[in-house]
Amino acid sequence: MASGIAAMWMTSSTITVTYLFCVSEVCIEDMEALFSCKEGFHIRVNNLRHVVILFDALLENSFIQSRWQSVLDKGRFLQSKDGARFITASNLSSALSAVRNNKTAVIYSIRRAISQLKESVNKSTM
Repeated sequence: MASGIAAMWMTSSTITVTYLFCVSEVCIEDMEALFSCKEGFHIRVNNLRHVVILFDALLENSFIQSRWQSVLDKGRFLQSKDGARFITASNLSSALSAVRNNKTAVIYSIRRAISQLKESVNKSTM
C-alpha cells in the first residue's frame, strides 16, 4: 500500500510535494520510505503545517491510521527545517490545531490531491 500511495501521490502532486520537504527533488523512493516507515529514514520538513495537512488528509481518506503522529514521532522520520531536531507528536498536534481551519491555496491543493488519489484508488479497485 505504501508504495502505491507514494507512486500515485508523486504522479499527481509533484509540485505540492516539493513545498513540503527540504530536498531539491523529492523522489518516489523517499515517499515510499516515509509512508512505509522505513527504519533509519528521515526527511527535513520545509513547512510543518503543510506536512500535517498532508497526513490529516491521508487519515480523512483512510490511507493511514489515526496514530500517525505517534508513529512519525517514535520513528523519528521528520526533521526540522534546519535539521537540528526531530519533529515530535506534540509538534505535529500543535501544528495541526493551528492550521486545521485555515483555508489557504496550498492547503486546499494538498487536500484536493489526496481526495483525487482516493478517487483513483476507488476506480482502480472497481
